[in-house]
Amino acid sequence: MKPLLLVAHPGHELRVFQWVQQARPQVVVLTSGDGSIGQPRLEDSRRMLNQWGLDVRSEWLAPVSDSVVYQALLGTGSSPFGEWLDGLTRAALEAGIDTVVADEAEGYNPSHDLCRVLANRLVSRLRAAGREVRNLEIPLVGHPCDPAREDQIEIEVRLTEAELRQKLEQVLDYARRCSPVLLAEVQTMFDTFGTQAFARECLYPAARTPYEEGLLPGEMPHFERVGEERQAAGIYKDVIRARHLLRMVTAAGLPG
Repeated sequence: MKPLLLVAHPGHELRVFQWVQQARPQVVVLTSGDGSIGQPRLEDSRRMLNQWGLDVRSEWLAPVSDSVVYQALLGTGSSPFGEWLDGLTRAALEAGIDTVVADEAEGYNPSHDLCRVLANRLVSRLRAAGREVRNLEIPLVGHPCDPAREDQIEIEVRLTEAELRQKLEQVLDYARRCSPVLLAEVQTMFDTFGTQAFARECLYPAARTPYEEGLLPGEMPHFERVGEERQAAGIYKDVIRARHLLRMVTAAGLPG
């Protein structure tokens, strides 16, 4: 297997902590992970991956600030999507990538959903070039191995007790070093699912997003609700909405 792990933000690789060490994928990150607090965490991920003999392949795709993605979605900045797709296609073909693993579109963050669209487009291009490529997704805010999706699992990694302890320690250490916001998100995940849930890492067959069908999601995404709350609080000037994602995905020059 020659896998590519494509994620929107640094730190997502921790969701498949053990799989990354076993499969040793090429790792590509769309953004520096600075978010709304302006505190990038790309180097934290790079240091962690370096311990495993891996690195972020910035020459395949140079990570940008989250604000670049947000401005592109709002239409106040140029979109990097086409350049990303072209560069990744060239690199993946040259490297013989046969498995693409990327964020699941959960409506939690627009960059996560955009990452899933990018992965789907990449796989389509690779298959059009005659390559056999698996397209897999990893949940980021949902249950790491949802009991309701047992029959959908394509790849599963079970961690030993020692491996789970190491994973939980690494996740908490990473979050503490990066930001209180990330630490709160991690603690919420542990409280919601229980730490034992993270002893399994499940990769699922990727699904197409509504955006690729020219549609909006059936219900308001989480990122819209949060955006409205933060706009009302004076934190955000603008709210990124699902229609902004749809506009970028269906833009000229980005055939699905």
